Amino acid sequence: MPPRRPVLTLDDLARPATRRPERLHALTAADLAVGFSLALDLAEGKPLGHARRVCYIATTLADALGLDAEARGGVYFGALLHDIGVTPAGAGLCRAAGFDEDAIFGPLPSRQRQDRQERSFDDHSSVVDALHRHTELGAELVRQLELPEEAARAVAAHHEEWGGGGYPEGGAGHEIPLEARIVAAADVAEVLIAGQVNALVARRRFPALLRDYAAVQLEPRVVGALLEVARDDGFWLGLYAEDISEMLLAMRGAVDTRRSRRRVMRFAEVFADLSDAKGADAVGHSRRTADGAERLAQAVQLDDGHVEMVRIAALLHDIGLLGVPARIMSKPDILSVTEMQVMRQHPAHSETVLESLPGFEEVAVWVARHHERPDGKGYPEMLDGDEIPLESRIIAVADVYAALVTERPHRGALSRKDAKQVLLGMAGTQLDPELVRTFVTLV
Repeated sequence: MPPRRPVLTLDDLARPATRRPERLHALTAADLAVGFSLALDLAEGKPLGHARRVCYIATTLADALGLDAEARGGVYFGALLHDIGVTPAGAGLCRAAGFDEDAIFGPLPSRQRQDRQERSFDDHSSVVDALHRHTELGAELVRQLELPEEAARAVAAHHEEWGGGGYPEGGAGHEIPLEARIVAAADVAEVLIAGQVNALVARRRFPALLRDYAAVQLEPRVVGALLEVARDDGFWLGLYAEDISEMLLAMRGAVDTRRSRRRVMRFAEVFADLSDAKGADAVGHSRRTADGAERLAQAVQLDDGHVEMVRIAALLHDIGLLGVPARIMSKPDILSVTEMQVMRQHPAHSETVLESLPGFEEVAVWVARHHERPDGKGYPEMLDGDEIPLESRIIAVADVYAALVTERPHRGALSRKDAKQVLLGMAGTQLDPELVRTFVTLV
């Protein structure tokens, strides 16, 4: 059996870095919304890229309709984040009912999804409440991200119907903001197209499929404009382009183009809270992990910029949990083999989301490896020793401690003293021993 790689000592950790410490990249609102939209696809059980394609369709449609810059910006961000309220609205219901999120929010147009819900749930009122709340909560989250009010309005009303009978307000016709009418049409269009066997079939069948929604769910004028747009070969080439994220950044137009480090942190905090919402007893877990990781990173003498990036990584270490059903997250019993496989996919999901953010490629690797172990028995790659990035090992220690002092479905919260003893018992096997010994002096 080959020898294990040595675990770094505290002296090793204190030496000057052999590479430039990471710095927090200032990003635009569009950079962040395009990147984090992948996490929202995971949350509602839709194929990755759904929200981006909705944005592409909606923004193309907004241009065809001649919207001004403010309304166009509302469409752009509203489309990318249209279902940001899914997790806080639906996680509790899914835990209680034992359903996966896609049973409520999954890849079907609104009316088909409602029919399926009525067949599947005994308590229809709880489903209606979750559906109504996801648009309202989504609008509030958009405001927390400090995005345009037009985007919040688009999110709040994108499930209203032209003929009435939608939610949450039951508005009709021009009572519904134009931004929301456009996002609604783009959302339905993307799901209809994605449901076809290939692009050629989708293009041929799309006009007939979409017309079924005109005047009932969708505004006829918007449907007509979308059908006209869909006659162009360029529309379809863009929709299926592999570089659609770059296309969307080029399409952002006059929306806020300022680069901001503060906004990066704001997005990280909001999406950290969304990740925690998946677990009934996980509220605040990611922020507590970030606090612990920040203190530990300072204690091993990383410079200020590097510490800031470790904090960002710790905030987002569990963003991939948005792709894990809430019923699995809160299960008090031992997980089945299949459920464990689903749970163990979350670091890879986190990496997929974060590597789509400009300048976050290394952070994505740190997050992807925070469940690796010094003894080589972690996941997903069974790395050992110093094969595991220092930043990942820092996050792992803070993550375990934050979990230990919090009540969970299968146990109560441990005292700080008991949690420190558990950490020391994991040193050298599950956690880096020098980092553990340093951490227990900090808490």
